[in-house]
Amino acid sequence: MSGAPANVIEIKINNLYLSAAELIAHRHADVESSRNGLKRTKVQGTAAEEEELKNAYANLRSQLSTRRIERHTGRAVAVWHEDQQAAEVRRKDGKFESFGHNKQGKLYLEYYEALFLLELNRLQLEYCDMIVSVEQAYVLLLGEAASEKYNNYLVYSALSRAGYIVVKHQAACEAPQTSSFKAVAAVTNEDCVWAILKETLSNKPVPEHIKASTYYAIAQTRLADLKKQIMSQTTTSLDENIMEIEAQSEFKFDTRKRRAQSETEGQTTSKRNCIRQSKSLVDHLKADANYLRFQETFEKFDVVQLQEDYHERKMDATLRSFKISFDLHLHNEGFKRSAPMSPTLSVVILPTDEPFPTHNEIIKCQRQQFSRRVPLLVISVSESKQIQAFLYYTS
Repeated sequence: MSGAPANVIEIKINNLYLSAAELIAHRHADVESSRNGLKRTKVQGTAAEEEELKNAYANLRSQLSTRRIERHTGRAVAVWHEDQQAAEVRRKDGKFESFGHNKQGKLYLEYYEALFLLELNRLQLEYCDMIVSVEQAYVLLLGEAASEKYNNYLVYSALSRAGYIVVKHQAACEAPQTSSFKAVAAVTNEDCVWAILKETLSNKPVPEHIKASTYYAIAQTRLADLKKQIMSQTTTSLDENIMEIEAQSEFKFDTRKRRAQSETEGQTTSKRNCIRQSKSLVDHLKADANYLRFQETFEKFDVVQLQEDYHERKMDATLRSFKISFDLHLHNEGFKRSAPMSPTLSVVILPTDEPFPTHNEIIKCQRQQFSRRVPLLVISVSESKQIQAFLYYTS
């Protein structure tokens, strides 16, 4: 420094704080990798290829070196337990209605939930009193060896970002927390009937304390008899009641034929033809060309009534078994983890290169849902981590 004494040392302050303009510039800096059509599998060794690889590496390096300017406050704190394979939440921040499960008065997160919140910068994960980065969390939570954990997290992240509430599949409804003897004793016949109707119409599981009641089997038998009576059209008792009511009533319908009104000027041609040919309107429509074509096509089908024991028959032992991983709920249905309702969809994640299930395998998989028969969303994750999903409805 000119003009300064020889014994004076100039100190340059290394200021790491950014200005407002720099914050906005870094905040909205978007760097995307270049896309050049289809994937090439053979090395050509040309100068153009070397230049393209150099630009691709520089683009990826700029993505990794971009400063992440996020707020450090407002994040929950969790500690990863290796033996439990779960993250214990020490401090909550924000809403956690759809994340975690309670165990002995503590909130725990599954590995996919913790990693998802970590990527959203809503969680600070600690392990051995050290803060875990996102890169370290992938190795710590998913493991270095190949497993189904990465595919499960990929599906969980994609469905959560799509707007679904994704929770772990519950194989069976849990027993009530109150005394089982008191709960069974308080069940009435009406409770059993309503529980069976909700199970049939809304796919809501029947609580265990209602199934243990003596009224449940009686109500189930009575409803089954009524169903058979309705299907076989045996309405003798109903007809007798109607005749008895009509006999007690003095009201009688006027069975005299009303005088026909004069034909209007805008009467259709088809109706005139029906009157002229002394045929009804239905007989005239049956002579239409479209109806005859439909009747000819319909007679080619063989309509077979479905047997009642179709879903109860024994499946082939060679059929594959699939595990239901997640249940999906919609936000507008008022989801509550303390009192979960029947899910909108159940998710089955296929292993890599596993073919999609057949019809009988879908029925076998739906039996895992017990009383909750909801549509199945079967998802396949390829080696390139592309997701394919098919929705299966079974009446």
